[in-house]
Amino acid sequence: MSPREIAHWLSEEHAIVQEQVYALRKLLAVPPVAGRAGWLPELRERFNELKQHLKKHMALEESGGYMKGVLKRRPTLAPQIDSLHHEHNEMERLADQIDAALAELQPADSLLIRHSIARIGMFLAYVEHHKEQEEHLVLYTFTEDLGTGD
Repeated sequence: MSPREIAHWLSEEHAIVQEQVYALRKLLAVPPVAGRAGWLPELRERFNELKQHLKKHMALEESGGYMKGVLKRRPTLAPQIDSLHHEHNEMERLADQIDAALAELQPADSLLIRHSIARIGMFLAYVEHHKEQEEHLVLYTFTEDLGTGD
């Protein structure tokens, strides 16, 4: 992929993640005190959608996305790429752990639901931070190629 294609692809992918994060945050903003029997399945579904998209997204980044292009263009950024790759593995493990905890929740589990909401909130913050790191790395790597005159 050309630098422009990489930047466009990453931007589109991150927009999808951002939409999913927004929908999840909206759902978590006011968890119901009653009526959790309908809310829990929606929470599980939204989290699973984000988890599945992130897994696909991260696999694409590593196989044919921006990572190889960054390394080819700037081999000295290998430690940063390795760090992001390691975070992919950590985020996948965290998402799997949260997903497993969500599967066990019952509508009456007030404390466990609050704990899961807090964990999801932290996870979403990690996703946001990771996304920003990726965008900065791509911008730093390809700025010369993208130009500023268009």
